Amino acid sequence: MSQTPIIEELFSILLKRKRFLLTVVLVFVLLGAVVAIFSPKEYVSKTIILPQISSSQGLGKKLGGFAKLVGLNFAENSKNEIFPTLYPVIANSIPFQKEVLSSHVVDAVTGDSLRVTEYLSDINLKGPTIVKLSEIEKEQIEYLEENISVTFNEVEGYIEIYSMLPDAAFSAQLTKNVQVLLQNYIIEFNISKAKDELDYLEKRHEEAKTNYDEKRNALGRFRDQNKNYIRSAIENRYEQLKTENDLAFSVYSQLSSELETAKLQVKRDTPIFTILKPVSIPPEPTGPNKALILFGYALLGFFLGSGFTLFKTYWPSIKSNLSQSNPK
Repeated sequence: MSQTPIIEELFSILLKRKRFLLTVVLVFVLLGAVVAIFSPKEYVSKTIILPQISSSQGLGKKLGGFAKLVGLNFAENSKNEIFPTLYPVIANSIPFQKEVLSSHVVDAVTGDSLRVTEYLSDINLKGPTIVKLSEIEKEQIEYLEENISVTFNEVEGYIEIYSMLPDAAFSAQLTKNVQVLLQNYIIEFNISKAKDELDYLEKRHEEAKTNYDEKRNALGRFRDQNKNYIRSAIENRYEQLKTENDLAFSVYSQLSSELETAKLQVKRDTPIFTILKPVSIPPEPTGPNKALILFGYALLGFFLGSGFTLFKTYWPSIKSNLSQSNPK
């Protein structure tokens, strides 16, 4: 049997009930209008940053295949680096999300400062807890995962961060918080080894300075106390103190040089982020899409009305056929 007569028959049935269908569609359009009007607005704020890619990230000779795949650089000098490809993974991690919840935003109207977790509580997400991953915090983190995005454009090499919230100012502040926290996390990780070495050298340098000062003072006191005496024992003691002083100065001088080198290394390892697109307060909401909501409800109304019409038309014959095929 050709499908054309069947389609024509269905179309004819629906055409006869067009007033009913239009009524159903109109009811659903009105329902969609209510939903569109009372749906909370969503504001999207974006920022684009360009992370510095160091020469060591050329990889090749210095990295094994696995390290390259996971995005970490452990070069010959054991320098730590996180590749931009891992920034989205970091942003979606639980520790990072908890830091975002702990960060502060300012109410533009009242001027009050509140944590992100407290703000989320005000938009029907329950209560603040930043100690452990409670059910409340799980809800808030799930919300952040859905409404915060960190993506890496591998072609252009930039990072795009955006957040979506019902308030334009809070959306911009949350985007800024994510940007700052992410930059701080990357910087802290990348300079961790150089900073540990710097901290170690600062302590040793202070010890060497104290030792040198003691040796220098001891030599000065001995020389002042014995400047009018010329005896071999005194000369021997003087030479001993002078040798100790010279050795202490040599150690102190060497550590001073290494300390300055370590400070320069920390600066070298500190990533530089260029802000290509600063965070700004979005002037217009991006959602909800009222036209799309109305169209969706109209389409839903048409399908439901059509389904009801066809069911009501064919159900008597279907019921009769079922009765004949299953006689008592």
